Amino acid sequence: MKKICMAVCSVLVLGLARANAADGLKVSGQTFAVTPKVGTPAGHTKTGNKIEIVHGDLKTTVILLEEGNNRLCFLTSALGVENGPLRSACVNILSQTLKIAPEAVVTSSSHNHTIPWLHVDSTKIPQANTPQMLNWELGQDFMKKLHKAAAQLAKSLEPVTVEWGVAEENRITYNRRGRRINGKTYFMREEDRMLVGEGYRGLIDPEAMVVVFKNNSDKPVAAFSFFTGHPVAAYNPEKMMSYGQFPQVASEKLSQYLGGAPVAFVQGCGGDINAKHMLTGTIEQAQLLGEQLGETFVIAAKSLRKSKRTGLEWSREAVNVPLAPLPSPASLQKDLDSIDDFIKRGDSGDENTYECVGMNFPKALTPPYRARLVQSVRPWYVWALDQHKTNNLKNVPTELPISIVVARFGDVGFVGLPYEPFVKTGLKIKHEAALPCVLTGGYTDGAYGYIPDATACDDREYQAGYFRYRGNVPPYKAPGGDACAIIAINKLSQFAR
Repeated sequence: MKKICMAVCSVLVLGLARANAADGLKVSGQTFAVTPKVGTPAGHTKTGNKIEIVHGDLKTTVILLEEGNNRLCFLTSALGVENGPLRSACVNILSQTLKIAPEAVVTSSSHNHTIPWLHVDSTKIPQANTPQMLNWELGQDFMKKLHKAAAQLAKSLEPVTVEWGVAEENRITYNRRGRRINGKTYFMREEDRMLVGEGYRGLIDPEAMVVVFKNNSDKPVAAFSFFTGHPVAAYNPEKMMSYGQFPQVASEKLSQYLGGAPVAFVQGCGGDINAKHMLTGTIEQAQLLGEQLGETFVIAAKSLRKSKRTGLEWSREAVNVPLAPLPSPASLQKDLDSIDDFIKRGDSGDENTYECVGMNFPKALTPPYRARLVQSVRPWYVWALDQHKTNNLKNVPTELPISIVVARFGDVGFVGLPYEPFVKTGLKIKHEAALPCVLTGGYTDGAYGYIPDATACDDREYQAGYFRYRGNVPPYKAPGGDACAIIAINKLSQFAR
């Protein structure tokens, strides 16, 4: 009898401890929006193009998690909050207002291609009646609203439980790394996808995930939504628009289902995953993709599972991504000659300018624009050749040091990667993690461009060969971006215990 009593008491104490821990996790969320004006210089392009059409506002969501003295703040946005002056300004406001270390602020973008850039330096005011003044005014509006949202977060924290759900969405994305008969990979644009067949998907991450924080009245306080794929429907860099794309449309639909709770969208490992209709799509087609994903988010939200674990844990982890030796001088010179010929023909309007040094360009872009894209990688070849000519190979870096963020709240894991990870990296984390639900977020706290997974490091299509756009760095070497996955998996295992 005594043993039974002790066993029952142990269970009761364990249950009480879990209940107390659950009560200890508090969450609050805020969403705000800004709307650019026509003529505002575009953000996801380096060509100086301006926004010609504005389709609605662009939303940003901030979620604050707290357990005792431990706080972690997520800032997610359609805008490029993960890098540069905008990230620095956002982290400064959130860390000061919430009284947390800058490291406790996680900034993540949906990697939306149809956005403006924000001028956030209040001391450097552009001249009146210039396009840059539109960026400055938009930036000041954004920062003002972020400060207000941050102030409200600390006041509205509520004890919550953590629930999560998953549904499959395979209608809106496809793997854009095609492979030719000779084995070489290429960037599968929309016309290539249609040639392969409308039903083509390739390897994608079809999981539409929803994480909902509910208060003591079982009412949603805030939520995360998650999906993997470039939001590029109805996007053309030569004819820029402003639009929230499928992440915002779908998250708005989920928020409506959750009674208006703020929803923070996390973009998955979508480096080689595209939304359909890139460069050729209409706003109606883009809207449809968002509606379809939103429907799937709601399905996931209707089958939520309660977390068995409690509490909040997070850390910043250092990772060294290995780099490969530079190609031979003969190989580099051959590619450089090909680049110069392509640029010359593109500038002259030659339509037969579709492929160069592993890159594949669509018919929807003009030949001069294709030439400008190839021009962007030319300096890398000049630099690489110069390392051989000056016998400087011993000083070429062999590793890329980066930092990732790993977190756990309830049964839900979060991995934030500061680059464009390939889908295999995200799937590796999910399949090997010790938690049942992991948000494998790219585009977080940095912008190192594409880093391929272990199987893609030797390829040279646009994504795998993106190192050429980054300046004076060698190609990546296996395990590539999976080096981050290995560290993240180990850390999640610690958190899961």
